[in-house]
Amino acid sequence: MTEHKKKIRFQELEKIQDLRTQEEIALKYDRKWTRKLPPRPVLPPYGKLIKIEGVLERFSCERYRENFGVECYRASTLPGISDIQRGAGAAAAIAIGSPAVGALLMTDDDNDLSRASYVQGVIEGKLFRGWVGMTRLRTGDRVEMVADWQEDHYEVYAITMPEERIISVCLRCDMGHIAHAWMRVRNAFILTAIIFGMFVVCSMIAADGTLIERLNENFFSHVYDKLWVMMIIGILVITGSMGWAAYKDYTRTTCKLAEEIFTVLSMKDVTRINLHKKTKKREAQLIKEGVFCMRDSNGQPNRPSSKHSFIFGGWYYY
Repeated sequence: MTEHKKKIRFQELEKIQDLRTQEEIALKYDRKWTRKLPPRPVLPPYGKLIKIEGVLERFSCERYRENFGVECYRASTLPGISDIQRGAGAAAAIAIGSPAVGALLMTDDDNDLSRASYVQGVIEGKLFRGWVGMTRLRTGDRVEMVADWQEDHYEVYAITMPEERIISVCLRCDMGHIAHAWMRVRNAFILTAIIFGMFVVCSMIAADGTLIERLNENFFSHVYDKLWVMMIIGILVITGSMGWAAYKDYTRTTCKLAEEIFTVLSMKDVTRINLHKKTKKREAQLIKEGVFCMRDSNGQPNRPSSKHSFIFGGWYYY
């Protein structure tokens, strides 16, 4: 791996919230602040989304780490977590023997931050700006843009390169609500299997040799099968309830915006669209055809990849 590739892969983006805090402190104490920071994402759009087609007459892009979680949407009912609540939760987690969870709760909201691009420029003689995912667009490229007109500019929520079927979309707006529901169901079963497996393993490790032998002999016997079934159902109820609570808020925020974007782009069956799966399928097809190249290799342009979705978020095939 070349030094250039390492720099792209491991470059740590600035947290925009930290910069905004520094700006507020500087202004409060009459200190000099010359850096112009991007505005916060407008979530959801105030008006109806429309599609704009044309050539980028001017284009610029800045990369930051920004929050696009459901709590950022005006339609969200998800309560925020204060520093006091986070500290209390961390103390409770440590008290019950989960220092790792406690440490996670005591950190800031880094896990909610996404690597995003703040783009701005001119298309068809009109100003535009907004937050989308990774992009390699340049002035002169022909694009399709999903945006909402706001008095003096277009607020952008997705930009596509139609010839390559590549889309840079508002972060976390990557699937419809049915696709999101299936993801929650899958995750609930996976989490249930992990918790149940950990319980069985821990029980065997903690028990003496006699009990281990009995567990091994009677694991699937009539003595234990009702216990296992009840335990699995109980875990499923808990994980399912957690998934359902999260799904309800996502379906009225990120999924709703994603479906509006997909509809404007004339995509079919928008509720079932999963851009992660589309990208993975397209990537496999390109590899099979022998035309797919990794980023920055052999002079080829960057392309979306399912293998680098965390680093280059919000960038997909559609």
